Amino acid sequence: MDGENAIPAEASPLSRDHDYIRTHPAPAYWALAPHLIHQHTEASCSLATAAMLLNGIRALDGTARMGRFVSERSLLERMNDPHWAREIAPPEGNGVSLLEFSEKMTRLLPLFEIDGWTVTHRIVTAADAATAAAFRAELDAMERDGDRLIAGNYHLATTYGDTWDIGHFSPIGAYDAVRDRVLLLDVWKEDYEPSWVDLTRLLRGMTLISPVSGTPRGY
Repeated sequence: MDGENAIPAEASPLSRDHDYIRTHPAPAYWALAPHLIHQHTEASCSLATAAMLLNGIRALDGTARMGRFVSERSLLERMNDPHWAREIAPPEGNGVSLLEFSEKMTRLLPLFEIDGWTVTHRIVTAADAATAAAFRAELDAMERDGDRLIAGNYHLATTYGDTWDIGHFSPIGAYDAVRDRVLLLDVWKEDYEPSWVDLTRLLRGMTLISPVSGTPRGY
């Protein structure tokens, strides 16, 4: 990736737009933000996102401990998943699909001794009113109850308004319902910082079918 290519014109950086975080509990943000990492290859966004989610779950459960944080490497070693290891290694690797990511997260929970959590994926085929309402309901519950974490699988150019014609994973850190926008804790830190994006724009970024896997995106 080239930093000159990634200009998130449709995003508002958290570093200059942090009133919501200062004035709301934002439980997902505080569980995830300390564990925001930079994906170690150009195709490992799913792996970095998974590591953040596992650390965030432990933070919400009160079981996070120094020396027990999950890294991309420790996740891969414990998972022992040749498919994932292959798909995060460019140039041959192309990352994983939403469906594959959901299946891998389901297998990860017991491996890291996480109880009381389940993995659910939502396919997004249209950025219509019903889909937006369902997404808002999940985000509202995340903000209100602090009992769930959400990751998005979206097309970069559609979501950010830049030129990257590729799919991507990152955790969602918060939802500002008044302004109907979502905080993406992007794991490609070389080009993107945590930023607010319009909810409908993010949904549009989820509607594009992956040309690599032929499978839908979502959250």
